[in-house]
Amino acid sequence: MDKVKSGERSIRISDEVLCKVASLAAREVEGVAHLASSGIMTAPVSIENLGGAIAVTIRVVLKSGYRAVTVAKQIQQTVKQSVQDMTGVTAVNVNVEVSGVEFDA
Repeated sequence: MDKVKSGERSIRISDEVLCKVASLAAREVEGVAHLASSGIMTAPVSIENLGGAIAVTIRVVLKSGYRAVTVAKQIQQTVKQSVQDMTGVTAVNVNVEVSGVEFDA
């Protein structure tokens, strides 16, 4: 969990909430087909607490026809901004792993 100070009070935000915010933001980016896990026990989004800030790792599958670098940069910007806006927690690193490409059938 991460703590966010709000005046005299502190708020605890669970890693699950941070993961959910990050995953929703990543799905909004054009060119993302869906989120992908890299194994049976690995979730598509992981959070590392850096003591007041977080690092996010997101695994995605892209739609065919989109440039991976362009989509990844947009995911980084969107996730960072969404996490900050919705929770007040700073995402200092947003790492994007492109796990595959989904081709139209």
